[in-house]
Amino acid sequence: MGYAVELFYDVKSEKAVRKIWDGLGAVLGKPSLSELGARPHVSLAVYGDDLDTARFLEQFREFAQSMAPFEFKLSSAGTFPGSEGVVFLAPVVIRQLLDVHQRFHEVFSRYDAHGMAYYLPGNWVPHCTVAIDLSAAEVIEAVGYCRKAFKPITGRFQEIGLVEFRPVKELITLKLG
Repeated sequence: MGYAVELFYDVKSEKAVRKIWDGLGAVLGKPSLSELGARPHVSLAVYGDDLDTARFLEQFREFAQSMAPFEFKLSSAGTFPGSEGVVFLAPVVIRQLLDVHQRFHEVFSRYDAHGMAYYLPGNWVPHCTVAIDLSAAEVIEAVGYCRKAFKPITGRFQEIGLVEFRPVKELITLKLG
């Protein structure tokens, strides 16, 4: 089990990502991320199961209120190297997205020791996962599907949540601003 801090989209862009998720599930013959209970998102941080969620949530509400909704554009598809078998949609990296990420890690720096280094400033590759736990052959098939089915998606980040995963459970979701 682990925890993630996730930026959630507006309804229209969430539907567009779910369409990709569900299409990939059908093509690969696997449950889609929709079926696994996830919501389309970009993660700001991922933590292990030793996160003190009660203490974390005290600051989390304040952080959400201090952040205004902002625009994004998912513009490309990609994959990470290694055996995790992840395929993702990538947002255009704009200053505001980097600033939100940096500010999050400044406010919550006491928790960085509980987090995955991939999500720390200087290491972070913002992404919206569309498939995970794929074999090498499935990654190739998923990327091929995305090349055909994916068109850039524009929208707004409107909410932020703390999510427990595997299985996915939203612990708290807050509107930005």
